[in-house]
Amino acid sequence: MRRKIKPPAWQHVAAARRSLIESKIPPEWRVPEELLKRKNLVDLPRTCGIMTEEELSITESSAVEIVSAIQANKISAVDTTRAFCKRAAIAHQATNCLAEIHFEEALLRAGELDEYMRVHGKPKGMLHGLPVSVKEHIKMKNTTATAGLIAWASEVSDEDALIVRTFREQGAIFYVKTTNPQTLMAIETDSNLFGRTLNPHNTNLTCGGSTGGEGALLAMRGSVLGIGTDIGGSIRVPSAFNGVYGFKPSIGRMPHSGLSGLSDGMQNIIGVIGPLALSLEDIELFCVAALKNDPWKYEPALLDIPWKREVDIPKKLKVGIMWSDGVVQPHPPITRALKQVVAELQNQGHTIIDWNPQLHHSIYDVTNEAYFLDGGAEYHQTLKDGNEPPVPIVKWLLDEKGKHHYTIEESWRVNRDLEKLRTMYALQWNNHDVDAIICPANPSVASVHDESRYWGYTSVWNALDYPAVIFPVSRVERTDIWKNFPPLAAPFCPMDAWSRDLYTDSEGPLRYEGAPISLQIVGRRFQGESVLRITKHVVDILSHKAPETSQD
Repeated sequence: MRRKIKPPAWQHVAAARRSLIESKIPPEWRVPEELLKRKNLVDLPRTCGIMTEEELSITESSAVEIVSAIQANKISAVDTTRAFCKRAAIAHQATNCLAEIHFEEALLRAGELDEYMRVHGKPKGMLHGLPVSVKEHIKMKNTTATAGLIAWASEVSDEDALIVRTFREQGAIFYVKTTNPQTLMAIETDSNLFGRTLNPHNTNLTCGGSTGGEGALLAMRGSVLGIGTDIGGSIRVPSAFNGVYGFKPSIGRMPHSGLSGLSDGMQNIIGVIGPLALSLEDIELFCVAALKNDPWKYEPALLDIPWKREVDIPKKLKVGIMWSDGVVQPHPPITRALKQVVAELQNQGHTIIDWNPQLHHSIYDVTNEAYFLDGGAEYHQTLKDGNEPPVPIVKWLLDEKGKHHYTIEESWRVNRDLEKLRTMYALQWNNHDVDAIICPANPSVASVHDESRYWGYTSVWNALDYPAVIFPVSRVERTDIWKNFPPLAAPFCPMDAWSRDLYTDSEGPLRYEGAPISLQIVGRRFQGESVLRITKHVVDILSHKAPETSQD
């Protein structure tokens, strides 16, 4: 009888993976240990002395500016790639944000692209020479896509995801893959395989999830454009927690094939691919490039809708403000940011109405049912296959949400409930005819580790399939206390009470010190271009720039 070979302990698998990542960082790019002891490490690339002034200048430019400079032969793809490899290495040492490092391959590719420009006198595509970072579970040929699972640690992808292939064809350079949490189903980034990823604004706080490594990397400008995914807030929460821009499009707008993950094939709630970036112009660059090569010819689920670069919005907007979703009320910093945005919009003559969140609790509850129709069985089995325990946030998730295995008939009921609520929400929108809704992205700014337990401010928009953009507004201040920004009501539920207790007047501002405050703008289904344009209008108002001309 053949003896069954016992798989290696998960600790050995994790140690080997982390050692491999560390081995890819050159000794001359190592940050002295004493510089890594501060809470706020955002400026580390500029202060550690590893990067040249030219490299700092390149990495502190936007993606649009970098592409333009390379095409004008002002900078080379090799120099650009080396600068971002350096900065990503520094960011990883500060936050543990990288899952795979491919610096050598990226520099070789950059050299090929420089040679292409020299020979042909034109760029290979609209992303020629731009380093782009990729969330770990998005497949990239000859790399792993583990979804943070020990059981999948050695599975190597034999082809690119469609979005990766499309960007390669447009001249993008892939140099790192970034961390995501165990199972992906968490809005903070922790796994046995990669460890915990930190928030560079305050390392006591989470970077969010599940595209958390991207959020941390972009916050430190180790990337200016990242590819993420979102099925419940996985682009938007890290964007909000790290103070960068993020965009969740509607289903069918961006290429989505070629991902690893549990619940593969689930149609009740469908995830999307989208960008994290440092400017709204870079988000638009991502969207245009993603659709440049007619991806709907290769992924039948995609809609044949090219990205519209020119869209009109009203000169005077009508905006719904959702102060709370009626489930978990926001902490004082979030309320202050909402009040600031409302005041600025009203000063410019825009119409503001209070948005009634009457349907949000029901949508949140049904959405959570849809996520775990098998009662978490696949999650438990895959963890068992890897001989690994769930990390704390995933254990809480499975204990709390994965309690019931639904029959086929029960899953039909979930779908019916979702469709009914979608119709009711559309009618509410029609009745008020707003151009957009502005709301929190989370009740809190970046959470303390293992305290990210509520995703209703983001997952509802996945269930409704409405496009949403995250934009930064401010940072936590000492005056952000309940006394100055009181809740709307007594706690709505135990989760609301628990969340409120996390932020006390005596300790709250210090506990979340340095954390960015971001908000979310939501639009009608498939109107991503309009949502981006409205967000740019709002951001221009907040920065006291003259907004672009819109329609009457």
